[in-house]
Amino acid sequence: MDPRMSRRTGLTAGALAAAGAVGLPAAARAMGDPAPRKDRPDAAAARSAPEWSRGEPHRHPWARKRSGRTLREASPAAVGLDAEVLEQLPGILRAGLEFDPPRFASASLLVASQAGIAYEHADGYALRWRDASTELPADQWIPARTDTIYDLASISKIFTATAVMQQVEQGRLGLEDRVAEHVPRFAENGKGEVTVRHLLTHVGGLPPFINLYSAHPDIPSRLGAVLTVEPTTPPGTEYVYSDLGLITLGLIVEQLSGQSLDAYVHEHITAPLGMTETMYNPPAELKPRIAATEYVEYYGYLVHGHVHDENAYSLGGVAGHAGVFSTARDLAVFAQMFLGGGRYGRARILEAGTVQDMFTDNIAEVTGVGGARRGLGPELEAWYYHAGLTSPYSGTHTGFTGTSLVIDPLTDTIVIMLANSVHPTREWSTTSVTRREVSTCVAHALGLVPKQLRGGWHAGDEDETTATLSLAVDLTGEEPELRLDLFAHLETAYDVLALEASADQGETWTPLAGRLEARHQEPVEIPDGRITGWGRRAAWTGMFPLADGESALAGEVQIRLTLTTDASTRGLGAWVDRIRVSEGRRELLNTDRDADRALVVADGWTREG
Repeated sequence: MDPRMSRRTGLTAGALAAAGAVGLPAAARAMGDPAPRKDRPDAAAARSAPEWSRGEPHRHPWARKRSGRTLREASPAAVGLDAEVLEQLPGILRAGLEFDPPRFASASLLVASQAGIAYEHADGYALRWRDASTELPADQWIPARTDTIYDLASISKIFTATAVMQQVEQGRLGLEDRVAEHVPRFAENGKGEVTVRHLLTHVGGLPPFINLYSAHPDIPSRLGAVLTVEPTTPPGTEYVYSDLGLITLGLIVEQLSGQSLDAYVHEHITAPLGMTETMYNPPAELKPRIAATEYVEYYGYLVHGHVHDENAYSLGGVAGHAGVFSTARDLAVFAQMFLGGGRYGRARILEAGTVQDMFTDNIAEVTGVGGARRGLGPELEAWYYHAGLTSPYSGTHTGFTGTSLVIDPLTDTIVIMLANSVHPTREWSTTSVTRREVSTCVAHALGLVPKQLRGGWHAGDEDETTATLSLAVDLTGEEPELRLDLFAHLETAYDVLALEASADQGETWTPLAGRLEARHQEPVEIPDGRITGWGRRAAWTGMFPLADGESALAGEVQIRLTLTTDASTRGLGAWVDRIRVSEGRRELLNTDRDADRALVVADGWTREG
């Protein structure tokens, strides 16, 4: 028997025997932490989503130089952050803690930019509950600290992906290798054509989850179940977030390296980076510093000090999809390594080109406009927690226990929120609301909304709303045009700003086709007056002929800008200012003038001052 199997089996069997467990209730299982399920976006919005991929930055933001920059303490101002805005973060965490039920029991937060740690904060209790409904005596509560150790859950997948890419760099593994070339049993049930790339990007056709912990008696049978699982779709045809693919990749790393996954990650990733507080299966002496997770009837105790994910625990606490524990500071080092092109100080973990490959989308053709985006491991453009920092280049991952790591290469910013949202029960877990608020707060602290537009009309920062900005003008029909200044950061194809005009008192509305122009940017065509997506973080001038096809509008014409948001997830929203209407050289309306600004009716839009 593989000695690593024996060690894992001993760890798990001993723990389960001590718990006196017999069978786990079907409902008590962790099924990964995919993005919230959404219906496909409106077809019209998907078809009309502008093409933002061109323009600046012309160089891929993940084409990093191997800088080797290491983290240091820095004031917010020294790294381009507004300290006053960051001071909203404690209130954001406190609101999550005081929500009914609490969104998490504790949280540790870190914000770094340009390799400077500019903000840290912790709140709540790493340990507070005895079971799902009973609190411990108050003198046994353990306050969270900035160095509290958290179960990272699925953020562990990025460590596995890094290990896989190291094997690729060494020539031991190819992204197009069939998985079955390395683990032959994987070919069973028609999976012979699934590749390493498929598993890294979650398009391998595997189901998201199977019960390993109670459906199979030991580690060999559990791993056998992973390898022989029946696919649900042909490879490369559908995105299904799956723990099973990463478990399989972890096994490949073990086979190629001759080391257990935990030993490999320690020797080749965490130790070179000086991440001394990152590990699988933390020792008992660290338990007072570890955030507790869930009370599980199966174990008969509160999970505190070992991995929460049942499948990972049943595999001895070491698996490709879960099992890593860490602190916010250690995780920031890991993130800075990516921003440093694979280097941190003198440690080279990856080649710069490998980092770019990892953070380049592989699945847009599978998922379509508004769908999930995946690099070789990292999750990209994830509006549901990147929120105000979302771009096509933002990464990386969340964890079911309440953890998240966001990296924005456009500003070299890292946002880490580690929480124990499943303490004392996963039924309370709603961490993404706070994750979004944190990311958006940092985006405002970075000043991502252009200064010249911050005093304009603003909407789109709330879910499930419709906001309308409207005005009326009298036109002669001589080349009338609408111009406006615009900043838009809207969840692609789900939150949409529509520009329309009516020449019949609102009986019918005509979409306004036009284009957006900005300094140092290629123009963006807006063929049907609908704007959505990340907007390149630029201040645009929008130019929209007031016409119905080839015919200019005339008479009293109503113009409206309608911004609709869906029921969940949003970006920074949209800002509009300096609305102008002209005919040829004659300016009919300009909201820079107080009298003209008063003609604009704002329903759901706000304006500072």
